[in-house]
Amino acid sequence: MKKMLKEIGKKAIFSGLFPIMYKWYSRKPVNEHMVLFIEIRYAELSNNFTLLYNEFRKREVFTVDTSFLGNSVFSYKDYLKACRHMIKKLAVAKYVFVNESSNVLAALPVRSETKLVQTWHGCGAFKKFGYEGVNRPKEKYYNDYYFTTVSSPEVIDIYAKSMGQNNERVLPIGVSRTDVFFDKQYVDACKMNIRMRYGIDEDKKVILYAPTFRGNVQEAKSPKLLDVKRLYNGLADNYVILYKGHPAVRQKPLIERKYERFFINASNDAIETLMCASDMCITDYSSLIFEYALLDKPMFFYAYDYREYVTERGFYYSFDEFVPGGIYYNEDEMINGIINYSQYSLDKIKSFKEKYMASCDGRATLRIIEKLLDDN
Repeated sequence: MKKMLKEIGKKAIFSGLFPIMYKWYSRKPVNEHMVLFIEIRYAELSNNFTLLYNEFRKREVFTVDTSFLGNSVFSYKDYLKACRHMIKKLAVAKYVFVNESSNVLAALPVRSETKLVQTWHGCGAFKKFGYEGVNRPKEKYYNDYYFTTVSSPEVIDIYAKSMGQNNERVLPIGVSRTDVFFDKQYVDACKMNIRMRYGIDEDKKVILYAPTFRGNVQEAKSPKLLDVKRLYNGLADNYVILYKGHPAVRQKPLIERKYERFFINASNDAIETLMCASDMCITDYSSLIFEYALLDKPMFFYAYDYREYVTERGFYYSFDEFVPGGIYYNEDEMINGIINYSQYSLDKIKSFKEKYMASCDGRATLRIIEKLLDDN
């Protein structure tokens, strides 16, 4: 009964109250110079928006604002409060950026004068999502976007079907946040900063370990932690591992003190910083492989639970043929692969990058803004 009443209340708010509020605030004319960034999941500006936000701020003609809905960090009550504040801004904004799907946005009759742009939080296309996913949304979860930015022409059809968009509105003009990987000064600064802060010897190579989460975003769990002792015995002489937990996972790993200088919890560092600072990467099914390919560094895939995961999420491509690196199902195999990585050919990474990241060249942010303003 409680669950049923909650669903009735939710429907009344999202299908009734919020659309009415939006129409009420829409009585005012659109502010032709207002730019609004809506962060769906977090309570701070994410890397998907930072460069775009800063570029608009440089152009003094614009009024730049933000809304943080925090649906993965706020209580339900605070989320609803944040939605109300956002609706008031959205109703009069000319340019609006989002990087997620959203039940509140999808419920609103966004006025035609507003240009709603989707800068999706992942590059390329790996795990199935949206209307193509294993757990397809039962209701509308995507708006009719003015356009959606993607990393390559290769993935246009996938994004169009997954979001219920017309192919013509999915534009391969690049992903804004990837611009930093083409800034040599930024990359070098990241390397220096990480090595100094964690006291990493110059002669040791840095391995980034960045797995994705298991389960759903609201109850996200980390994968089974790698056997740190076994990794230490096999790699500690020449390597250091930086662990980056997925932002949706709140539980921190417990590392024995004697391994802390080898297996470092760097979860509070930005993923771009860690990618630039590392020499190679261990991951599983994370979409960070697309950005990491831009750096031309080796990748190793620890896929001990592949069968379970693919059943839960589903992939657009055959995992074995798709990933640009060796696949390992236990630590011993992976340790051997890392030690012998010098024999590893980077040709597969190059072809992977050319196929899935063709539109990312360090100038995506300006292209996105120019496209938006030229159309207007």
